[in-house]
Amino acid sequence: MNLSKVFLATCLFLIGSFGHWYIMCWQFKSDKWIRSPVPYLLALGCTWLWIRASKYGVEGFGGSMWSNRFLFFATGVIVGAILYPLHFGQPFTLKVLVQLLLALCIIIVSLV
Repeated sequence: MNLSKVFLATCLFLIGSFGHWYIMCWQFKSDKWIRSPVPYLLALGCTWLWIRASKYGVEGFGGSMWSNRFLFFATGVIVGAILYPLHFGQPFTLKVLVQLLLALCIIIVSLV
């Protein structure tokens, strides 16, 4: 396992997941969002980030596609846990905490 590549993949997945969250969810804040070119251009950037992250993640996990896929999933859960309360005022409940802890456990299991 190459932890520097796993760390790089995690960072790229996180950045891409922030962009993806805005692509998908900002339409509920702004009616004009989907009609603007911004979400589509953002999608191109996120796709590039995820392709690079997948390359580094699979290499970092020694060829494991599953570990990389779970890392991608967990980073999306982490981003949602940050942005839903921030932009939509949805509370950080015990259920969200449990889901976040499970996502972090997935990352830890992948690293072991």
